[in-house]
Amino acid sequence: MRFTIKQNGCGSERIGRLTGFFKFPGAVIETPTSALFTQGGSVVHLTSDVLSRVFSSPKLLWVPLSNSIQLENGVKVQNDGVAKFAGLQRHVACATLNNLSEVTPSGHFEPNKVPLWTKNGKKMLSANRYMDVMEVFKPDIILAIADGRMALNEGSKRISKAVNRTSQMLNECIDRYKAAKELQNSTLVGVIVGAANPKKFDDCVQNILKHIDTLGGIALEGITDGTVESMDLNIKTLNEVFEKVGNAFPKTLVHIIEGCWNPSVILSAIEYGWDVFDGTYPVKLTNAGIALKLSFDVTKDNDTMYLLDMGDQRYKEDFTPISEDCECLACKKHTRAYIRHLLNTREMLASVLLSIHNLHHFDQMFYYIRKHIASNTFSIFKQHIIKQCEMLKTFAPDRYKGLNEAIEKQTFQKNKKIRVSEVLSNGLDSNNCT
Repeated sequence: MRFTIKQNGCGSERIGRLTGFFKFPGAVIETPTSALFTQGGSVVHLTSDVLSRVFSSPKLLWVPLSNSIQLENGVKVQNDGVAKFAGLQRHVACATLNNLSEVTPSGHFEPNKVPLWTKNGKKMLSANRYMDVMEVFKPDIILAIADGRMALNEGSKRISKAVNRTSQMLNECIDRYKAAKELQNSTLVGVIVGAANPKKFDDCVQNILKHIDTLGGIALEGITDGTVESMDLNIKTLNEVFEKVGNAFPKTLVHIIEGCWNPSVILSAIEYGWDVFDGTYPVKLTNAGIALKLSFDVTKDNDTMYLLDMGDQRYKEDFTPISEDCECLACKKHTRAYIRHLLNTREMLASVLLSIHNLHHFDQMFYYIRKHIASNTFSIFKQHIIKQCEMLKTFAPDRYKGLNEAIEKQTFQKNKKIRVSEVLSNGLDSNNCT
């Protein structure tokens, strides 16, 4: 894989291109962009055929091992990689250890091993075991195994151990990567943790820089553990982290951020040169019965909230699409009233239609981001989106019972925790998300 910077904006924001994928040499993915979050190798709620009607061009697939390691034996027998096994060979697979927007039990570490929480319980993974799976999965992009599930406010002892463990495991990943013929067509990405501790952060940076000629990018972990408390951060604090980590590495590397961040945080990260996001945000919205409705026209104010509770009574006789300006399949053919009916009758089609809309609309946000970077108007677009995010004050807190805590601070009922896996397994039954 090659990452090239196509154009720089007025600040650190930039338009880039991911190209040179061995399995799909003609694929071009423009950045900034979001990946499509997968579960069990498949894009959540969508079949391969439906996905091809939503996106005609190749997309980046986000493949956490926590929900896909059970595919290992089948993928190994087929021997064509996890994307082909899932019927998504037209797309580019990016594999990582965990879904960082999911809450898991804390602790459970062993020397040079980290816990992987799957639907079948805990598995302890070493760097060598992780790379064994990568040799089977053959993803186009591999995020090195890391001890990155922690919040910014973790104690110094926890951060110190996480950085030491992550650095040791990266060294082992590098050795395996160089020795494995099966991985020579994949790109390895180093993971940075410990941003809250200046000394340990420098140690982590220096260890990654030793291998800079081998790595194709960096990924930022260690700023959220999936809990509400860990995401309840002042945007100024996040911006300081985005700037510090981004400036510590060469601009020629692709910069990746993990976590379920709302549009205002995403645009702030892009302003500091970050390129790729993991795609968990639209999935969480869909599983909560929420539709994304942002205004991308900077000449017009959005007079409605950017998140719509599609199960709300107000849409019972609303025969308009989710968004009049949206060209997705759901908005072209279906109404708010119909989607509300599907949600309230627990029909699977509700998740399909909401997923089609939310993924398309989220992708459109990145299209307009790139467009405004190209025209040097990114700061105007950023303020336009942030203004819409700040409009959200109260949003059906009784319906979601805590799920919205991971979406927007103002809508949260404090001190609730939820696992994405539980929501996904419950499908449309968002009222069970307690």
